[in-house]
Amino acid sequence: MSSLRRHRRLVLAFLAAAGVMAVAASPAVHGRAQDAARPAGSTYTGKAFTFNEVAPGVFHAVGTGALAVGCNASVIVNADDVMVVDTNLSPGAAWALREEIKALTPKPVRYVVNTHWHWDHAHGNQIYGPDVTVIGHEYTRAKLAAGDSTRGRSYDMFITTGLPARIADLKAKISAATPADRAALQTQLSIAETQLAGSRALAVAPPTLTFTDHLTLVRGGREIRLLHLGRAHTGGDVVVFLPKERLVITGDLLVEGTSYIGDGFTADWPATLERLRALDYDVTLPGHGTAFRGKTKIDQFESYLRDFRRQAEALHKAGVPAQDAAAKIDMRAHAADYPAITAPGVLWHGVARVYEELEGRAQ
Repeated sequence: MSSLRRHRRLVLAFLAAAGVMAVAASPAVHGRAQDAARPAGSTYTGKAFTFNEVAPGVFHAVGTGALAVGCNASVIVNADDVMVVDTNLSPGAAWALREEIKALTPKPVRYVVNTHWHWDHAHGNQIYGPDVTVIGHEYTRAKLAAGDSTRGRSYDMFITTGLPARIADLKAKISAATPADRAALQTQLSIAETQLAGSRALAVAPPTLTFTDHLTLVRGGREIRLLHLGRAHTGGDVVVFLPKERLVITGDLLVEGTSYIGDGFTADWPATLERLRALDYDVTLPGHGTAFRGKTKIDQFESYLRDFRRQAEALHKAGVPAQDAAAKIDMRAHAADYPAITAPGVLWHGVARVYEELEGRAQ
């Protein structure tokens, strides 16, 4: 398979897995007045999120597939208010989460935390008004304020290129579809075009309260520690640690599978994971995938990262361009931990990032 075809298949597979395009049609009962108040990308049927309660008042909000959400969010219901961790990929997804939280509690959302600056975790910030404090690392604020979440390798592949590719793919399928299949595909196309229009209408909203190392909030009887343990998935990853509940919310610093490396700091990431390991907790709520117990995944991902960087360094030393090197890197030694690995080849973004680190260009 050519690298171009492999790249396109990866984009479309990610879009489906992340819920970027998995949106169902909404019934006509939503009138014009109601729809006018809804942000773009918020039309769906049923529930957008499943709220898995992992500790009293602490929920892992996982997309159902009824709406494009991109990442998991977490919801912490305190004595008098609510904290939301990560705002998903769009104002529409954030609006849906906020509305569905009302079924959990009548308490208002007063705090939002961005675990990092990526579009699929922070592009819903704008739906929260002046009564809500949006908290993030200083690095996250700087990245969002600079517009970096709306450009770059990840955004270009998954949104700038990925969504039009999805639209083109649907149009091709519609032209060849039977009448029985055409209506469903037309609905998917309409939703995809709406999602793209919504992403273009985005107004990025950086955090309004920042910190560098740690920040602790006490809400009623709940202690919430916001920790920057070091550079990893980005330069400003935030871990939300609830010591009494013995759980951590990790964003993409540690996920169920392998995390995106394209904006990471692979030389620092294992040490940051070791600082995470040192916290006294049992349960991890990741930004992607299901929640899990224990710390075995730290061992697995540290091993993966070190092997990835070792292979990329060798190819960099040999003068192999990043895109060519990506096809040569073989991570099948880690397939027992990450069953999705079935053949040589990785996303070139991670290789390009290692090259930037080696050349002193990573920021």
